[in-house]
Amino acid sequence: MITLPPAVPLYLHNGGESTFGILHPPAGDARCTTAILIVPPFGWDDICSYRSRRDWAEQLARAGHTTLRIDLPSTGDSGGSPSDPGRLSAWSDAVVAAADHLRLVSDCERVAAIGIGLGGLLICRAISENAAIEEAVLWAVPARGRPLLRELRAFALLEDSELGASGEVQPQPFPDGRTGAGGFVLSAETTQALEELDVSTLELPTSQVGRVLLLGRDRIGVDERLRESFEQAGAVVSAAEGTDYGAMMVKPHLARPPIAIFALVQSWLAQSPSSTAPPASIEPPAGIHQVDGDPPGIELAVGDTRIRETPLTVQQSFGELFAVLSEPLDAPSGDLCVVMLNAWAIRHVGPNRMWVEAARRWAARGVSTLRLDLEGIGDADGDASRIGDLAKLYAPERVEQVRAALDVLEARGLGSRFVLVGLCSGAYWSFHGALEDSRVAAAFMLNPRALYWNRSLEVARDFRRGPLRRSSWHRALRREVSPARMLALAGRAPFVLPRHALRRWYARRTGADELDQALEQLLDAGTRLHFFFSGNEPLYEELELEGRLDQFDHLPNVSLDMLPGRDHTLRPFEAQRAAHQALDRALDAELTDVGRQRRRAAPAAAPPRAA
Repeated sequence: MITLPPAVPLYLHNGGESTFGILHPPAGDARCTTAILIVPPFGWDDICSYRSRRDWAEQLARAGHTTLRIDLPSTGDSGGSPSDPGRLSAWSDAVVAAADHLRLVSDCERVAAIGIGLGGLLICRAISENAAIEEAVLWAVPARGRPLLRELRAFALLEDSELGASGEVQPQPFPDGRTGAGGFVLSAETTQALEELDVSTLELPTSQVGRVLLLGRDRIGVDERLRESFEQAGAVVSAAEGTDYGAMMVKPHLARPPIAIFALVQSWLAQSPSSTAPPASIEPPAGIHQVDGDPPGIELAVGDTRIRETPLTVQQSFGELFAVLSEPLDAPSGDLCVVMLNAWAIRHVGPNRMWVEAARRWAARGVSTLRLDLEGIGDADGDASRIGDLAKLYAPERVEQVRAALDVLEARGLGSRFVLVGLCSGAYWSFHGALEDSRVAAAFMLNPRALYWNRSLEVARDFRRGPLRRSSWHRALRREVSPARMLALAGRAPFVLPRHALRRWYARRTGADELDQALEQLLDAGTRLHFFFSGNEPLYEELELEGRLDQFDHLPNVSLDMLPGRDHTLRPFEAQRAAHQALDRALDAELTDVGRQRRRAAPAAAPPRAA
């Protein structure tokens, strides 16, 4: 396989907006004269397809294309909040600025833009604003914003049905015109702007865009109104079936890159007039902060406070981990530093972008906070297919990767004591990081799936919460649960369940229970554990059945908060709001303890001299 030059994180500035991007320089001694810009879809689709888009950028770079992929303003690692005004204009302006930057740094003859869903609509709007885009690949892109919103609302109704099925939670519609699904939201203003967006009403510059490739999505054809709009503008329009779109948009740990589409688009790009030239050096023009070596990062406003964000890498044997550091700008960072870990296969922005919001808020309070991608997740190197195997997701080497990040932070003087924060598998890594590294002062664990994992655990849970419950058989009859899965669980249960039960009985009987030993170790070390559970979490049920919750009540270093709702990744906005508040309280407790320790360590004031 062709070795790629290192990718280059950067920030683009346009009209006060900051757009985060990663530039992939081309491989080899020759480069294609078409550079590629990749514009993401919105919300949950952005999260699910992120690793596939990274793979796509690397594939294009191997073929000789300088490739840039971006986070839209108010999303991902870019600046801003979804509630900011003028998001539609800010998004299309970001596409214009990214195309201009790509043209400058690559010295290419053409820029081709690839857009998925909302990203494709923004490319169309940017072209109408004379963006330097000569070719476009538009995948699952309608001619109007209204179908995107309709799909988003349908997704939200499906979520509401799932979350409200228990009868314990009654999801409420947004009262102010906002639209949201998958834990992400569009403001009322942005919703209205998308409602009114129609490519057929845009003035697409005649002959600027020479070629357009329209891709459907898994047997759904392309939008004919979109085809007509570009044909009337003089473009040569091709259309093809967008196979494997659904495979790219499933849950992140199961998502697979659409290899056939990669090959199709590469073949289409190769049909453009092309030539080769010596590789151009990647030099940032004015208005760009490039990350290379010890970068300046970017300044952001959080209320009345300024913070700095800087991408960082952590060297590993398989390549690099990737992270973004938020740190206070107006005052030196304190003794405590926070590291936020992946929620399963969700990249470092966190579930519903919660890690970005919390990291910036905490940096404004004087606490440096790192958002980290572990192996194969987000922008970290490594084999992404491994994260679909729980045994490899919960492997000990991932805890060692966390500790390597702590080494980097300590070497940079950003703290000597650390708080680890994670949801799901990230909570597991936080717990074991606290056990294995004395520098960890506390672990904040949201909805941990397990504290100790083995292959029998999930089978035992599936059987306990599945075939043993009458409702699960009803779900199987309604085909909500695969009958094959139910039969597989029933077939494995006679072998797995006795071993699981015997192991638990023996551990408690002999006093060798791992969790008991861990709790004693952490208590002796003064390391605090903060648990945060939504309803219906299997580990919470097990801790309750084993009497652990009563045990936690008597441990001074353990606290537990219950969050509203029953969603594992905190998609409901009331759950996100409660989680942010609970995390802030936990951080307050840690900062109070740091202040107390500092006062204890300070030399006592000398008594006044007698007159």
